[in-house]
Amino acid sequence: MTELSTPAAEAPARPSAPRRALRWITDRPRAELYAWLVLIALAFLLRIVDLGSRPFHHDESQDAYFSWVFYDRGDYTYQPILHGPLRFYLTASMYALFGDSDFTARLAPALMGTVLVGLPYLIRRQIGRIAAFVAGLLLAFGPSYLYFSRFAREDIYIACITMGLYVALFRFLDRPRAGGPAIMAALIALSFATKETTFISGFVLVTFLVVMVVWQRRQAGNWRDGEIVRAVRSVGWAPWAYALAVFWIVFALLFTVFFTNPDGLRAGIVDGLDYWLNQQPENRGGEPWYFYIAVLFGEEWPVLLLGGVGMVWTARHPTTQRLFLIWAFFVSLAIYSWASERFSWLVLHPLLPLILLAGVGVQALWVGRTRRMRIVAGLVIAACFAYTGVASYLANARFGANPRDWLVSTQSSVDVKRVVDRVADIEARVKARTGQDLTITVDSGQGATFPYAWYFRHKKVGYIDMTTPNYVPDTQVLVMTEAARAKLLPSLAAYDGQRFRFREWWVRDWSKKFSPGAWWDWFTQRKTWNPPGGMPEWLYVRKDAEAA
Repeated sequence: MTELSTPAAEAPARPSAPRRALRWITDRPRAELYAWLVLIALAFLLRIVDLGSRPFHHDESQDAYFSWVFYDRGDYTYQPILHGPLRFYLTASMYALFGDSDFTARLAPALMGTVLVGLPYLIRRQIGRIAAFVAGLLLAFGPSYLYFSRFAREDIYIACITMGLYVALFRFLDRPRAGGPAIMAALIALSFATKETTFISGFVLVTFLVVMVVWQRRQAGNWRDGEIVRAVRSVGWAPWAYALAVFWIVFALLFTVFFTNPDGLRAGIVDGLDYWLNQQPENRGGEPWYFYIAVLFGEEWPVLLLGGVGMVWTARHPTTQRLFLIWAFFVSLAIYSWASERFSWLVLHPLLPLILLAGVGVQALWVGRTRRMRIVAGLVIAACFAYTGVASYLANARFGANPRDWLVSTQSSVDVKRVVDRVADIEARVKARTGQDLTITVDSGQGATFPYAWYFRHKKVGYIDMTTPNYVPDTQVLVMTEAARAKLLPSLAAYDGQRFRFREWWVRDWSKKFSPGAWWDWFTQRKTWNPPGGMPEWLYVRKDAEAA
């Protein structure tokens, strides 16, 4: 019988320069930390540069204005239509620290978006160091998360809190500690105090835990030895009792306006869920069920591709944490697609676990066994990041208020800021000549009070539906809708008028022009496949004020 020879020892293949650099970082905790700090600093700069320049969206201006009312007058009452109280407290805090301005109205979201970028660092042990850093890169520079980090709505807050909850859960399952339940409880309370979509996030989490507990019970042969049950039991009952107390303290503190409005507790428990369930038949946004799939494909196809790789790799190398990310993506995407309210900012919720999976996908590609696989993987990753950079530039720098981009929903036109600046100039001249404040009336018809309530917060202004009977214009400046102008035109002889774009939107024709060719035109030229529309308004200035 021929004896098999023992192969001679071989030196391991020398890794490529990029792989050596990355290994140098991940093998040295201090260097890795420095890389993360640089990433967070760049994310912060991207979020604050020119932060106040884009015209305020209707929803942004409500956030800014009611935060200012709380800051200026101490007046706040929870209203479900405006979502939870946390964002108003944080924005009011920015005013208190730095003054009220377009910049500070968006500063809290920018800070939340910056914190979000750094959170994957805390789960690099659970999902992998490369995966965590790639997730941080996508959160820092990706079009959707950068755009809505510079946008004064509550969605970036809820994303940051949700990511914090992922971190707390993943770390607890990995190494259970007594403080874990209280941290998770506080984050859940903060989430409820931010937005009612917490009910969806809670459903996603609870259903996953139930399914996994059952599956782990079958694997272990009994309930007690499953990973999740074992982690829960390991800390004893006291931390869970403390967690329940922490939840109610944080929840009550925020909804009662720091215990000054006791009825806020009832409103927080009942009114929010009741209001949004009643809103389901309204179909707010008017988009089809596959809207979020289209947004992800248009803006974030690299994340879809890399996230798909991460899912395949996770199926072959499952952990509870990574399996949760797959569950969270598909279940949240299904629920948001089913729910009747569809706006681009809600894409952040299914996108968050997908970004973490994309990090896992890049890590799986990066550690490919063969040189050819590594070359192919490098090209795929480079193409994905190149498109992400271009898409982010177009969405955030070039088309920030242009509805041809998928992330822009019924946006205030850039003309609005020009009108605001012109009114400020007229006011300065009137005040210099007469010592009196400029008088302004804004037509409140067709929901047109905002964003003017924010822009004119320091001015002498009234809001009235100008189409109401017996209204006669008598102020120096009028901002009115087309309907009001048509009614009042005979009364405007003493005024000079100018038409301008107020709101702009792209109502997509899904049935007639939605095709591969239309998508190609959008990808290559950002060309809409049917014309965008909008709502015009008129600025009328009394001639004696204009002549000041």
